[in-house]
Formats: sequence, C-alpha cells, structure tokens
Amino acid sequence: MKPNRILKLVAGLVLLGLALTLAVAIHLYSFPQVEAYFAEPADRQIQKDEFGQWQYVRHLYTEMEATGEQFKGWDESQQDMWKYAIAFLAYGMPSLAMIKPDEAPMASYYLSVMIHKMKAKKVWDDWQRYGFGDDPICKDNIMYKGHLNLMYGLYQLMTGSDRYAKEFTWLTQKIVEEVEQSKGGKFRGVVCEPDRYFVQCNAIGLLSLEIYDRLYGTPYAKYYGEEVMKFVKERLIDPETGLYREAYHPSHDIAIPYLSGYTNAWTMVMLRPFDREYQSKIYPTWKKIFVREYGPFAMVRESRYGGPSRIATLFGMLAAKEFGDQELFGKLRNTVDLGGLLHKDTERGYLSYAAADNTLMNGMVLSFKLHVGWQKILDHNWPRPESTPMVPEISAIQSFDLLNTQTL
Repeated sequence: MKPNRILKLVAGLVLLGLALTLAVAIHLYSFPQVEAYFAEPADRQIQKDEFGQWQYVRHLYTEMEATGEQFKGWDESQQDMWKYAIAFLAYGMPSLAMIKPDEAPMASYYLSVMIHKMKAKKVWDDWQRYGFGDDPICKDNIMYKGHLNLMYGLYQLMTGSDRYAKEFTWLTQKIVEEVEQSKGGKFRGVVCEPDRYFVQCNAIGLLSLEIYDRLYGTPYAKYYGEEVMKFVKERLIDPETGLYREAYHPSHDIAIPYLSGYTNAWTMVMLRPFDREYQSKIYPTWKKIFVREYGPFAMVRESRYGGPSRIATLFGMLAAKEFGDQELFGKLRNTVDLGGLLHKDTERGYLSYAAADNTLMNGMVLSFKLHVGWQKILDHNWPRPESTPMVPEISAIQSFDLLNTQTL
C-alpha cells in the first residue's frame, strides 16, 4: 500500500473516531443532570428518561393486566428471572408516589397489577419444574415468597388499604414460623432452594417483616432480624473484605467463600435499614473490588476475577442510589442507557432499550433511578388508619389461595 493511501486511511479512522466521540458526547449531554436524581423527594422532579420509561411500564402492565395469566413478549428463556423483574420494578412504586404525589394512585394501581402478575403460575412454577415440591410458599423458597410478601406490604403501606391484608398476614406468619423453626438447626432464616441459603433473599423477607411491624405493631423484624443478622455475621461474612459470601449449605454446614458483585449490591441496599453503619462501611470496599470506571462510564463485575456483568451493573445503580454516590450512579446510568440504546418509540413515544430483554430490564432501571432510599420510604407519612388495625383472621387460608394456578 502506498504511503499516501496509508495516510488517508489513518486520517479516515481518526475522523471516524472523533465523530463517534462527538456523537457520544452529544448524547451524554442530552441526559438529565445526575444531581437531579438525588434531590429530596419533595423537591424532586421526574426526569425525562424516567417519564419515558414510566410510559413504557404503564403500557406493558396495562396490556398484561388485560391478558390474564399471559406474558406477551416476555423472553421465556429468562422465565426464572421474571419474579425479580416484577418485584424490583414494584419496589420503585413508593418512590414514584413520594416524588410525584399526584401519580400515587396510579403507582398504587400498577403495584396491584404487578402483585397479580407475581402470583401467576409462570412466575412461581420453577419450584415445581425443578422438583422441589408442589407448594412454592408453605416452606422454603424465600427467593419468591419474600418478594411477594414485600410487595403486599408496600401496597398496604402506600395506600392504607387492607386489600391484601389477609395474604400479607398469612405469608408473614409463614416466614416468622420458619425463622423460629430454624433456631433448632444450624442457621437462622429461610432457605431459597432446598439446602441453599442466601443473605440477599433473607434481606427481602426481613424488610417485609419490618413493614408488617410498622403497620400492626408486632416485633418480628427486630427479634428475628437480630437472630438472622447474628448468624450472617458469624458465618457469611468474608473476613478479608467484610462483604457477604455467596451462599450457605446447611447439609454440610459450609459457607461458599466466593463473592458476588450483584448480590452484595442487592444485600447492602436491603439490609441498610437494619444495620446502616455496617452497610455504609463495606460499600467502599464493594466499589473498590467490583467497579471499573472508564471516563464517563462505569461497569460492575460479578466476580472479583472476571469482566463486567450486565446484571451486576444494574444492581450497582441501585447501590449507588441508596448510598448517595452521585458520581458512580451517573457513570452507570451512562453505560446502561447509552449501551442499551435507550430510545424513543416512534409510534407510542415511550422509551425502551434495544436489548432483547428490554421487557425485564426497563422496569428495573426505572425503579433504580427513582429509588429515594429505604429509610425514607419506611419513614414517609403514608396514609394510616387512626388506630393500629386488627390482625386479620387467616385460619381458613391455604397456600394456593394466594396464587394463580392456571397456565395459559
């Protein structure tokens, strides 16, 4: 190749690189200022990306509400993840109601739709498909019933309505009974799959107990939270980093020593109302081990020895939001929204990602952007009855009264 042709090729590549850099810079400039996501709820405005993604969620769940047990357009290869996509979207509804009070009735309505879809057989039948048993909520499976219970609790907390009070009380009692029964064994809490105990899933169950206590004046979260946290700190804390180990197996009384980027992010966020000082202490360690920054972008690794992970990056957004880390949140937002090609639908005007799993991803990202912090959610002045409500009568309720059992 002649020298002048090489120079032209190099010049062309340089110009292409500059054009791409300029395009990225212009796109990032169009994003909302990071500080806007962190304003106090009373002063906060819904940002244009949040508004567009909320439009998408409303469209999706309006369609889902009108189609019974169907999940039109959902990736069935990811079916075991549907419960997490629904639940973590649901956890954003209180923040939406706090930021935009005139949207609170709408947020409550869609939270109810999410509860209905969470109860669909396609969401919980992995328990049956994998041969763990017929009943997915009477024993074990805190990875499902903890989320369902927290969704019940958030609905009652937000609205003051007893629409799900019986289900919330029944499932709370089941979780409390299992934690109490675990005191006769080697661990404290509830397993997910048989012989697999995860801190992050038990954190969800504890948060549901905290809400129940605030509504009914019970002491469950304080008493059982102390039991669970004592076990976790004795057996599931990595001595080098202070982070949470991957899992515990009661059959062999062994804690798996590996560390997960995404489950540590999840755990720190959900346990912060119970031990604010400790979670704040280990957050910088998590960040140092798992986060990698690249100029205006950042990604989170799932393994301390591996490369970037999409799910870890998503949960990193939630952790950065909970801990008030504006710089990291902004960089992760840039990665997720630019890398996921967040764009406006030309027909409906909502914002969606070009990724194949947009249906799962979009709502979770919206929720993490909206998140105002669990303590603020718990302490907010929600509608309350004048006196502590009576605990509902639940003696006639059976497990499958809570669930939809038809598959379409």
